[in-house]
Amino acid sequence: MKTFDEVLELLEARIDRATLEEYIVRQWLRPVSGKAGWHFEDIDIARLKLVCHLTQDIKVNDEGMDVVLSLLDQLYGMRAHMQKITQAIAQQPPEVQTEIMMIIKQSAKTD
Repeated sequence: MKTFDEVLELLEARIDRATLEEYIVRQWLRPVSGKAGWHFEDIDIARLKLVCHLTQDIKVNDEGMDVVLSLLDQLYGMRAHMQKITQAIAQQPPEVQTEIMMIIKQSAKTD
């Protein structure tokens, strides 16, 4: 995990203190708040790099950023859910797995 200042140092050419604080207030980033201040995990830093790219390079406005990040959060949530379903299917007997795959294939034909 990195501190607020370490993140600023890491991305010094891309973001300043006030902007990073604004991103946290807007909840575009959700670092952990501790006694020593904010702490950023690798996923927070990756999200910050994405936000910087979208706002600075692509010029996505604040309202657009809210939509983009909401959709990304939904997508990642669905991916995690699908991984759990895949793991549950993998724990089933082979004949059940085969039946599930047949149902999925039939469903794909009707879509």
